[in-house]
Amino acid sequence: MSNRTVAILGRPNVGKSSLFNRLVGKNHAIVSPIEGITRDRIYGNVEWVGEYFDLIDTGGYLPASDDKIEKAVRYQGKIALDESDLILLMIDGREELTSSDKILAEIIQKSDKPYILVINKIDELQYEKNIYKYFELGLGEPIAIAADRGRNVGDLLDLILEKLPVLSKNVNSYDNSTSLAIVGMPNVGKSSLMNAILKEEKSIVTDIPGTTRDSIDSYIKYFDKIYRLIDTAGLRKKNKQEDAIEFYSTVRTFRVIKDADIAIVMIDAEKGFTNHDRNIIRYVIDQGKGMILVVNKWDAIDKDNDSVNEMTYIIHKEYPSLKFYPKCFISVKENKRVFSILEKVQMVNDSLKLKLKTKSLNDFVKEVVKKKQPPYVRGKNLSIKYVAQVHHSPPIFVFFVNFPELFPVSYKRYLENQFRYTFDFTGIPIKIKFRKK
Repeated sequence: MSNRTVAILGRPNVGKSSLFNRLVGKNHAIVSPIEGITRDRIYGNVEWVGEYFDLIDTGGYLPASDDKIEKAVRYQGKIALDESDLILLMIDGREELTSSDKILAEIIQKSDKPYILVINKIDELQYEKNIYKYFELGLGEPIAIAADRGRNVGDLLDLILEKLPVLSKNVNSYDNSTSLAIVGMPNVGKSSLMNAILKEEKSIVTDIPGTTRDSIDSYIKYFDKIYRLIDTAGLRKKNKQEDAIEFYSTVRTFRVIKDADIAIVMIDAEKGFTNHDRNIIRYVIDQGKGMILVVNKWDAIDKDNDSVNEMTYIIHKEYPSLKFYPKCFISVKENKRVFSILEKVQMVNDSLKLKLKTKSLNDFVKEVVKKKQPPYVRGKNLSIKYVAQVHHSPPIFVFFVNFPELFPVSYKRYLENQFRYTFDFTGIPIKIKFRKK
């Protein structure tokens, strides 16, 4: 992440997300012909001729609307404007100017921020001759592009670099940050948790389930360590998705999990441990990610001194391996025990980086085998020659054995449990493989 930020503003469906995806170089923002799809600020990093800047895709700005979500979108647009060093006002070149376009132009002029007027959807030269009518906005000479085709996008990038401030040589790098994906069912409190940690309105929070459809990134420093927080859309069952947008949001959520180091899986205390929660957890573990279980809305249930133990028992009964993963019982609404999550994050992050020395690892395995010998299977005496850790984040241990195909799952589980009881692999999956030797 750089210290220079560019924000794309404009009314709905002018092509902001298409330009964002073109500049970032991947399908990060949702692109759809349906108006108003992008609701939150979406962050990405852009590289052009060796220079870097951060890019913000904002929700469609509707100054005159009273809709609840659209009010939140306008607020997010204002924050994005305040955060930025340069503003791109995007206009649909195939349509006439609207009152929303003119209001946005006035807001940008009053911001005292440098800006570029971008006329999109000019994919043919015949349309370009008409762009000078946009001088009436008072934003100077516009640049004509076609974001979906990439037309004149290189020229736009050159212009962006001209108008951005010179980057300081003493820029802090976040390249070594730990990525945290906040995941869970809709309306479980993911955005509220992120806002509580950041102590600012970084994500849109309403009482409407499924408000957050895009994933957004923020950074926080906690005890000299940098963490990248990713708030995601709530996961739904595929057969209950309302439209294609929900599908793409779900796909992106799984991508976020795949790209993260640690997943903060939020569970609704009022609903209990559900099949949806189990499916999310299974995916996180399958991807080899660190994980913390966060039970939110703990303030909303009737409880006694045994309530935490009872909930923990239910979770372990449904998914036994979760006894090795940290749990936080919190109330985002009342701001109770929220920062206990970051303490657990540090613990899990240390576990991900743990690398055992080969000698100590093999000494440990010798003791483990003494306690319980590999079984006799199909007339074969199974034996372990030696073991090596070939990977961390997550840890992968390769056991070199005589008959790898005959080692039962039960013995594999025994080895995994012994690792966990002996070493500090809290909050992370352990992968064990058998190879012929």
